[in-house]
Order: sequence, then structure tokens, then C-alpha cells
Amino acid sequence: MQLALALDLPVPPPLQPLSAWDEMIADYATTGLTASTHPIGLLRARLHAGGAVDVAALERLQHGARVRVGGLVIARQRPGTAKGITFMLLEDEHGTVNVIVSPQIYERDRLDVRTEPLVVVDGRLERHASAGGAINIVARRVTRLEVGDRVAAQVKDFSLLDAIELARQAALQQAAATGTDDFRAVAPSVMNFGAGRRR
Repeated sequence: MQLALALDLPVPPPLQPLSAWDEMIADYATTGLTASTHPIGLLRARLHAGGAVDVAALERLQHGARVRVGGLVIARQRPGTAKGITFMLLEDEHGTVNVIVSPQIYERDRLDVRTEPLVVVDGRLERHASAGGAINIVARRVTRLEVGDRVAAQVKDFSLLDAIELARQAALQQAAATGTDDFRAVAPSVMNFGAGRRR
């Protein structure tokens, strides 16, 4: 029979609570989704400061209004029958909006259109009664949404970030090499947010 030793348990080290961004990253990393907060919601103050509106505010704007929106790209399509037009579906914490990217804008902003999970779109709001009042944004510019190096700093496994960066570079090279072929894609994992821009 083994006797128990009278040892005091060590005091656990103090841990800092997770930030909202950390919690979201952990949710996506472990389950592939999050029910608590949307990544765009966490960046809303920055987007508002840059003149962007949320999807809910688009309902109050008139046809032809110039708008800026930021969102998570949840789908991309470039059908061969659409004469080079690319369709993107952006999502924020309030809903989704369709973005129409002309061939000229696509050629200029190709890498951001094809590869970035978070983007900012500058364009013109389109609302036609014949289409039931559905809202589209005709893009004038598509750029990546900067989230800063803090994302990379929050992810401790930098070997994972290096692997993501290699995959990202391969995707950029493929996007630059391909022409007008049809492509369909969904947004990359949230772990890619800013990881490729680590300094």
C-alpha cells in the first residue's frame, strides 16, 4: 500500500483573459465556426472610422449612392457565361450583400478579389425595382481589409503561420498566372486573417 505524501498543490500561474479576437480565433480553430461574435463586428470601429457602412445601413441608401463596405468573403463566382464578371458575396455582423466586379476592376484588383478573406469594397449601390429591390454593389475598388500584426501576435504556433504563408504565396502565384477561367471558392479559414502579413 502506498502512502500519500502531504504536498501542497502549486498555485496556478495567473493567466490573462482572452480578448474577443482571441476567443473568435479559438472558436474557429477548434470548431470551424463561432456563435459569439463576427470578425467584422470586431473591426467595426475601424471600418466606421474609414467611412464604411454596415450591411444593415445599405437599406436606407438610395440607388446610385457611393458606398464603402467591409466584409468576410463567403463566396466567389466567375461563371464562364457572365462575360468576365465576378460575383462576390460579402458577410458582416448584420447580413450579406452581393458585389459585382467588372472585368476591368478584376484585372486591376485580381489578387485581392481572388485570395483575401476580408476585403473592403468601394462602389455604387444598385437597387432596381424590377429585381424586387435587391441590393447589389457595383465595385469600383476591392482591397484587403488590414487587420494588423496583432493577429499574428495572438497565434503562438508560428510554424502554422509559416505553413499558411507558403500556401498563401502559392495561391497568389496561381491567381496571377490564371486568366479568365471559371472559379468558385469559399472564404479561407479565419486563421488566415492577417497571418500572411506577419512582420
